[in-house]
Amino acid sequence: MNKKKPTNNKKKKTDKKKKTVMQKVLIALIVVLFVILLAIAAIFIFDSPASEVIDDPEPDEVLQTPEPEETPEPTPEPTPTPEPVLDSFSPLTGLPMEKAKIRNRPLAVVLNNIPESLPMNGVSDVDIIYEVLVEGGITRMLALYQDISRVEKVGSIRSARHYTVEIANSYDAILASAGASPQALSMVRQLGIPHLNEVEGPLREIFFRDRNRVPGRRFESLHSVVLTGERVAEWLPKYDFRLVHEEDREQGLIFVEDGTPRGASAALEVSARFSSGNVTDFTYKPEDSAYFMREFNRDFIDANDSSNPAFTNILILQTSVTSIRGDAAGRLNVETTGEGVGYFVCGGKYIEIDWVRADKDSPFKYSHKDGSPLEFGIGRTYICIIPNNMDVTFS
Repeated sequence: MNKKKPTNNKKKKTDKKKKTVMQKVLIALIVVLFVILLAIAAIFIFDSPASEVIDDPEPDEVLQTPEPEETPEPTPEPTPTPEPVLDSFSPLTGLPMEKAKIRNRPLAVVLNNIPESLPMNGVSDVDIIYEVLVEGGITRMLALYQDISRVEKVGSIRSARHYTVEIANSYDAILASAGASPQALSMVRQLGIPHLNEVEGPLREIFFRDRNRVPGRRFESLHSVVLTGERVAEWLPKYDFRLVHEEDREQGLIFVEDGTPRGASAALEVSARFSSGNVTDFTYKPEDSAYFMREFNRDFIDANDSSNPAFTNILILQTSVTSIRGDAAGRLNVETTGEGVGYFVCGGKYIEIDWVRADKDSPFKYSHKDGSPLEFGIGRTYICIIPNNMDVTFS
């Protein structure tokens, strides 16, 4: 009897189950692959800085589209101060100068001149310096500036005497001082000269105290009064002073390229004596064609720039110097009008001269012994006014 081959139902069931599992796995893989493809597509379509969203970002985490960088404007170069146009010549030095300033009234500043006050400020920028006796055998200076606006600092400034007022007036100048003697104040009123007085009156604002000017000095407060060209230029126009000469004014000075006097004697070293204990010395340096001053056994130095000022011309004027009768302080009278004799020094030579001044409103005039006008070398001038009985030496 033929037997039927048995059917493997169990195997069939197992195969069917495996097939079902594989289908599910395949479907799952297809789903995963589809999701991945969708994610990739989303990245390409939506991934940009502008569309990116950050949930509840902190303020410093917000992403912003960066602003385009601006090209900075170049910093402009500072406009340089224009150089002055020197289209004329100074009436006090003969040196080139702005024509607009030659009619300025000069500023005449009284300077202290004792060892404790040195070094001075502003003497290398001066046009003319007068040195003259005061009480006690010491001297003071009167420094004249045709244009003080560019001078850094001038000082130390001390009180005026009536003859320094007269000298300032001979140039139609404006006077600056730190106080004045009673006789000087009277002369200011008599002559009607503008007076900038650090102690009282208008324009005290141009002065200030530079207490570090002479450090360690016992009398430093006496040597601390200074002014600057900047302050003068700022404050002077604010007051009712006449700032220019009323008309073209002749200052009595004639300048030539070479002022060396003809037929003169040697003057490489010059000493002018003001009193028994006060002598001012000058040394001529041919390489500079100028004289350099020494006093108190030291060089005459400008504290502004540490220079030793050079002077083309030296005038030594002899005049009457007497004590003022009844003045308890022993003040002097120095005659600045009338006529007298003196010496002119330039180019390593000297000659004797005559001087004359008609009145307190007139300039000084200088002449050779034959009466011809004296000619100065172009440059700065140092003028010593000494008593008739004091000597001058040349070598």
